[in-house]
Amino acid sequence: MPDYTDLGLSEPMGAVLRANVEAQLRNDLHNYGFMGSSVKFDWSGSCIEGHDATHLGGYLENYSGILLFDINDNYLAEGWMDFILEPDFFLVYWDHLEVANPGSATGKLKFGIPSHIWQKIPDPFLHTYDRYRL
Repeated sequence: MPDYTDLGLSEPMGAVLRANVEAQLRNDLHNYGFMGSSVKFDWSGSCIEGHDATHLGGYLENYSGILLFDINDNYLAEGWMDFILEPDFFLVYWDHLEVANPGSATGKLKFGIPSHIWQKIPDPFLHTYDRYRL
């Protein structure tokens, strides 16, 4: 049963940052075969994984334990998120994504920056993230 009220360890994000993070993660799901934008996030089991920053009036980490459900509360996937934060650039993406029904979506089982995200990183910051390239 999903829990949409308990924010787990992601609570310090705050409403503005959370809305931005969820919008970017929802958009990134299209790269893994998820269609539509009606995915709901359950942050109740979120864990901090060590990469942290302050942005948009909130605090975030590269959280694991993010559960995704459809509009009927059917379990879709579980994942880890990561982010790139540079002056005037903020990008959130799935660092790991395990889907419940592999026939409808592909998932992402390797950690690192995938090519579709790599293409969005501005040139001045590319060298900073080379070690995370898939």
